[in-house]
Amino acid sequence: MLKNRKSSENQKESSQRQAWRVPIRYKLSLPVLVLVLGIVFFVLLTTFNVFRDLMVKYKEARLQTIAEIFSETLKIPLEAKDQRSLRAYIQLLAEQADVEEVRVEGSDGKTLGSSRPENEALPGLFYNQDFFGVEKIDADTYAAVAPIMSGEETLGRLIIIFSKIEFEKELRKIFVEKFFVAFLLVIIATLVIAWITWLVMRPLTSLQKTARNILAGDLEARANIHSHDEIQEVGEAFNKVVSRLVQSFEHLRARSQALEESEEKYRSIVNDVSDIIFSITPEGELMILNRGFSGYTREEILAEGLPLFFLMHAPGEAQKFQEALETIVRTKKSVEHLSTKQFHRLHHAEIYYQTNLTPVVDYEGNLRLIQGVMRDITDLRHVEMMKETLVRDVAHELKTPTAKFIMTTQLLAKQMTNNPEKEKFLPIIKMLSDNADRLMRTISSIMDLSKVESGMSDIKKQELDLNDVLMLVADDTRPLVEQHHLKLQTRLSPSPLKMLGDPDMLYRVFVNLITNAIKFTPDGSITVASSIRGNDVFAEVVDTGIGIEPENLQRIFEAFFQKTPSTLGIGVGLTISKEIVALHEGELWAESEGAGQGSVFKVVFPSYQLANKNV
Repeated sequence: MLKNRKSSENQKESSQRQAWRVPIRYKLSLPVLVLVLGIVFFVLLTTFNVFRDLMVKYKEARLQTIAEIFSETLKIPLEAKDQRSLRAYIQLLAEQADVEEVRVEGSDGKTLGSSRPENEALPGLFYNQDFFGVEKIDADTYAAVAPIMSGEETLGRLIIIFSKIEFEKELRKIFVEKFFVAFLLVIIATLVIAWITWLVMRPLTSLQKTARNILAGDLEARANIHSHDEIQEVGEAFNKVVSRLVQSFEHLRARSQALEESEEKYRSIVNDVSDIIFSITPEGELMILNRGFSGYTREEILAEGLPLFFLMHAPGEAQKFQEALETIVRTKKSVEHLSTKQFHRLHHAEIYYQTNLTPVVDYEGNLRLIQGVMRDITDLRHVEMMKETLVRDVAHELKTPTAKFIMTTQLLAKQMTNNPEKEKFLPIIKMLSDNADRLMRTISSIMDLSKVESGMSDIKKQELDLNDVLMLVADDTRPLVEQHHLKLQTRLSPSPLKMLGDPDMLYRVFVNLITNAIKFTPDGSITVASSIRGNDVFAEVVDTGIGIEPENLQRIFEAFFQKTPSTLGIGVGLTISKEIVALHEGELWAESEGAGQGSVFKVVFPSYQLANKNV
């Protein structure tokens, strides 16, 4: 209903807007009409004024000529002072068709004769005795004044008043008639232009009608234009665009429907899943949370945000979680298997969670979100703690008698030094001592692996230079390397390799890598190298040993994996090293071109200096 109401309102608004529209043919023809009429009016008016001025000059010249001719006629009576002949001539002149009055004035300005009685005479308009020529008295009356000369003597002047000179009225009549004819012609031309414009614009009108039908919901509507010009090309392009838009709309609608279904499935899965799913912005704002935990409701945690999230952790655990978030912001790399402990708000019981944090990065490489999944591993943690306790207790119980056995074999070996039969028993004692040592190393390795895997190892990070650790490892292992007739080389970075780490743990990692290289390098050399690569601190241990097959490059880091059964050790050294590197937010991997080609163990850690610059 709401959708239909909005559609009807939009159609009403559209129809109202269309009611105020002016068709293009009128927009073209009306300006043409006004412009052409203006031009015609200007041309006719200019022609009328020019022609009128010419006619006025012509009439004035004609009247002046008539007055001069008549003045010559009146010269004789004036010279003879014959009033009778003067009046006869004046009456003769006054009988002309367009003459209203004839008046003769003497040289002193007195009227000597007039065609009208004195009381009917027209008002005297020429008081200036020196005026001669033609003067317009009113709209249709002219006065022509000519001097009456006798040689050089002025006898007087002749004034003839002409009337019924209607040439201006005739000119106006002609002007109006011509303008009316021109107006009709312009109207006809305007209608023709409007009709031609309508013919030209009819394809566009069809295109507009098609567009309205499409907007009204008829997606099958298409413009049918056959004008054989650019408009037809526009119509064809319009049809193609509409077809593609319809296809895109159908695809978008299908995708939107699929997205809605997927979102609904995702929402149901997220709401029903037992794990805790959340999202955090790089600024520290808690955006998404599917359920409450540790005695707090979902609404409470979302309202309070990360401060409450940190407060729910046990002392010291919140720091681990915050460091993990800072690591992701700094490196944009995932943090997995983060174990934290919280206390239930109501029961005050310990709850253990394992969290995986994954960065969500856009196409430009900017961090948009940190996606987290928390799983309650309290029961599993209790089982692991029982296992760890059992392993630790068993290892401890084995370690004590093994140590006593080693001491006994050492004491027995000393006692046999003066025994005549020592050559017979010393090899046996040595074999017992070697196996006891191997058993002690095995017990220690199992305990170390258990600690590392359970997160019980005491990692004390501090700012350090990895070059210092590598130099110490090289100095301490050099005698062992030379004992196996190998050469130890170092190629360390000239710049300090600043990072955060536990020097004892890192020392153990590289000792394990070098001792591992010694075991699998019959002859040749072992090289320890370091450098800075981008935002990372890089180190590697290169040997010229027997190499690693491609299928074993990953398996060598599995616990208790041994390349050959006769290899010394139980196969946990690389596993422990990889776990320690992971605790330092780094990565350890191996590379080799195959059997007999030697091997390279590479380690990378985030740089402390460069990380601080980014922060």
